[in-house]
Amino acid sequence: ACMLAAAGLSLSIARARALDSPQIVGQTAELQITGRVRDTEPNARGGTRITLEVRDLEPWEGPVPQLIRLSTAGKVEGLNPGDWISARASLRPLPSPVMPGGFDFGRKLWFDGIRAQAFTLHPIDRLPAAARPSSSEAFSAGIQQWRDIVSNRIRAAMSERTGPLAVAFLTGERGGIQKSDNQAMRDSSLAHLLSISGIHMILAGFGFFSALRLAFAMSPAWASDPRTRKGAAAAALVVSTAYLVLSGASVPTQRAWVTIAVSLLAIMCDRSALSLRTVALAATSILVVTPEAWIDPSFQMSFSAVAALVAFHEWWSVTSLRQAGTGGWMGWLAQILFATAITSLIAGTATAPFSAFHFNRMSVYGVAANLLVTPVVSFVIMPAGVLALMLIPLGLEDLPLAVMQEGLEIMLRIAAWVASWPGAVIPLASFPVSALVLMSYGGIWIVIWQARWRWLGVLPVALGIGIALRSSPPDVMISNSGHNVAVRGSDGKLGFLSARRDRFDAGMWLSASGDARDLSEALKDKTRAFDCSADHCLSLSETGHWVAVAQEQAAAGDACRYADVLVLSAEQGTAVCGPKTLVIDRSTLAREGAISVWLRGPTPVWTSVKRERGRRLWAPAAENDHQIDQEAQ
Repeated sequence: ACMLAAAGLSLSIARARALDSPQIVGQTAELQITGRVRDTEPNARGGTRITLEVRDLEPWEGPVPQLIRLSTAGKVEGLNPGDWISARASLRPLPSPVMPGGFDFGRKLWFDGIRAQAFTLHPIDRLPAAARPSSSEAFSAGIQQWRDIVSNRIRAAMSERTGPLAVAFLTGERGGIQKSDNQAMRDSSLAHLLSISGIHMILAGFGFFSALRLAFAMSPAWASDPRTRKGAAAAALVVSTAYLVLSGASVPTQRAWVTIAVSLLAIMCDRSALSLRTVALAATSILVVTPEAWIDPSFQMSFSAVAALVAFHEWWSVTSLRQAGTGGWMGWLAQILFATAITSLIAGTATAPFSAFHFNRMSVYGVAANLLVTPVVSFVIMPAGVLALMLIPLGLEDLPLAVMQEGLEIMLRIAAWVASWPGAVIPLASFPVSALVLMSYGGIWIVIWQARWRWLGVLPVALGIGIALRSSPPDVMISNSGHNVAVRGSDGKLGFLSARRDRFDAGMWLSASGDARDLSEALKDKTRAFDCSADHCLSLSETGHWVAVAQEQAAAGDACRYADVLVLSAEQGTAVCGPKTLVIDRSTLAREGAISVWLRGPTPVWTSVKRERGRRLWAPAAENDHQIDQEAQ
């Protein structure tokens, strides 16, 4: 165990060092950026997000980042992977979390190879190819163009509402889905269907495997030949691989493919396809190649669900319960409904801690929604979609896509209906990672063991739940720009300093606080939270402490006399207050990032993004960065 732990840490270091490359650590002036398009996708604001391989920056004398993410204000038509473009934009460093302990988008982008981000309002110029693409670049561009062609054919044959959903199912591109549909899918616990992962790969791979087995069974010459099972598994592996390539080979899809591939190989080797050893082998294969995957929500949720389901399958297969049920079509239907319900219940229970930790929400009626939708996905949407993919080269995809559209509309109606039920979503406040660790290891204990002592795992799960319930969210939250401050008022809800600045941060703060209010609703009533004069604003927290925000240094002296927390938002300057007053100025925010403050004791307790994040390759020191001073320590 010690050897494997050391090997894992060593692989993590080696992986990070292998990916290390020049990146932007501070915002640049406007530059002329020239490069080759690697990928494009629509963004939520109606623009286009371009992954660009940078070849030239003018004027720029520092190291050139190899890959950046360039966003445009409007949609860019006709742009394909492999095209060369030029645009004017200012490069910015990768984003940092909007609060201590928050999701690190910068880390995710860094491991995707992105080393800077940019936004342009200028038109993009198309250029002739500046260099001949390598064989790998040409292959990658060809695959992406193939995906774009398939996506465009699907959208052209379907309605404006269902087309983007079908594209998400078949090619993995999620842009263009209506906001209301996205929200209904999340609230009904069906959002997992919009990301190509386990269920899609199972229906594509094992669905094709089952269809081939059925076809072989219809032939007297092949029905009793044991080689047909292995042949069907090999063909299903080819189909699963083609689906992986078509879907863009995102990280969750890669994980699902590894799991399915191991299972199909087990069939070809006359071994059990469903066992915890298969799950362990698939997880190990992924972690050896991408050790950073273990902190990704999709990895945690997918493997927790798979491990729990396989453990239940192993227990079920050795009990007499598998013989339960009556004969006939009624018994067959009852068994299918029971299997769907128990699968949804087990998977939902296994993924609930991770969903609560990462997304601060719990869908109450997920079992019911999945029970209603799974048959539609399994017998209508995915079979019709796979058939459409096979017929697209022949131009005969309209009929199966029409069937798929009907299934998608049924899915959306069910999602909206379940999401409208009272109490469909329970918002949850953030809790410490120690609680998640306890719940995770308790669940692993229950899954791995088969003797009665497996149920000892309930103890750490219960302890983790207790820690999560007793944790308290911050009383004051300050954005890294200092433009917005949130204070928890006497009603336990956050009130905001600004309704216009750092709105994305404010939305994340609401979610982390377990506040179910709409962002616009929470931001519109500024007077409820802050009482502002010409030069400063005051807010009384839930704990009876005063929080002051001074716009200029001249106003900081008066605020020092009564404020427990003083935020000085002036560009320059600082304030010296008494020992019981926490002063946060712009230099502190530039050094520390976003800050959270708890006002539960005699003096404020605070932490920052930098303290929680540490010094990492994806979080390098800026040019004006320096160590946290001894007093802050």
